[in-house]
Amino acid sequence: MNPCKPHLAFAILSVLLSACGSSDQAPQTAEILRPVKTLIVDTQGAVNSREFAGVVDADRKVDLAFRISGTLQRLPVKEGEHVKAGQLLAALDQTDLDIQLRAVKADFERARAEYERASTLLERNLIARADFERTQAQYFVAEAELQRAQQDIEYSTLSSPFEGYIGRRHVENLSEIAARTPVLTLVDLTSLVVRIEVPESVMILAQREGIRPDMYAVFQGREEVQYPLVIKEISTQADAGTQTYPVTLSLPPITDLNVLPGMSAVVGVRPYARPEGQAEVVYLPSQAVLEDAGGRFVFVASPDGGGQAVIDRRNVEVGQLSSFGIAVMSGLSSGEHVVTAGMSQLSAGQHVLLPGTSAGE
Repeated sequence: MNPCKPHLAFAILSVLLSACGSSDQAPQTAEILRPVKTLIVDTQGAVNSREFAGVVDADRKVDLAFRISGTLQRLPVKEGEHVKAGQLLAALDQTDLDIQLRAVKADFERARAEYERASTLLERNLIARADFERTQAQYFVAEAELQRAQQDIEYSTLSSPFEGYIGRRHVENLSEIAARTPVLTLVDLTSLVVRIEVPESVMILAQREGIRPDMYAVFQGREEVQYPLVIKEISTQADAGTQTYPVTLSLPPITDLNVLPGMSAVVGVRPYARPEGQAEVVYLPSQAVLEDAGGRFVFVASPDGGGQAVIDRRNVEVGQLSSFGIAVMSGLSSGEHVVTAGMSQLSAGQHVLLPGTSAGE
């Protein structure tokens, strides 16, 4: 029995050493899965849209003010009230204006009588022409003063130039009002616009010709609904303070939301819609497209289950760089995951984790 013990001990030791060797090698063969950031391709129209902060405004909006100074005597409208075209909105006290009008009218009548008398004397050569012309000039001045006094009476009232709503009352009744001071703001809520500020970095890449981009507005509380927008005006002069370019977008009538001027909106801009029959174009961030001796390419993460994917090198044909990114004319299909960050640490055939997946899954 004793001669067998050394052999048995040696066998047990060999098994233990073999087991230890296997456990040491296991971590070396396990592949570390690297998470990647991807963009899902959509060839039906475009990929991700750009977003800008927008503010709703009335397309027709006017601040109403008196052309003369005076005491506000009538202010029969309230904020938010609907008014019709031609409706009286405010009026000044006309007491002093009526007195002034009567005085000016009396001066006019006297000047007209003197002018008519001078005309008769001139026909009979009983007055010097210089005296006649002086009388005529006085008559013309009196006539102009009368017209101005009559105009001041008309300027003492404010009427609605169009049908709309009172957006704001800037003053209270019985206030002393200076000329040109805003009294009311009138807005037309049937025609709204959304105003955005486009940064210089986007404007410099904007296409000057061709189909205009697809634009939409999203409002708080209804984020799932996209309301279409149409470009109305694009300023070519940057704001001196922000160095951004104002863009005005027309908003069609909305019946399911109470959209009012001053409300905020998120404006989304999708790349140019693809006309029927035109080749599919995909817009990617410019850094997603790489280039080597084999040409331009991207890394595509092909899902293989469990939140994992295999990296595939895909050669692509690219077009122009625009504010939406670089145009990929061919090489990609709808639904594919294009890697957009960390490409320098990837290689074809490498296993990675898709966004939203942890290493332990």
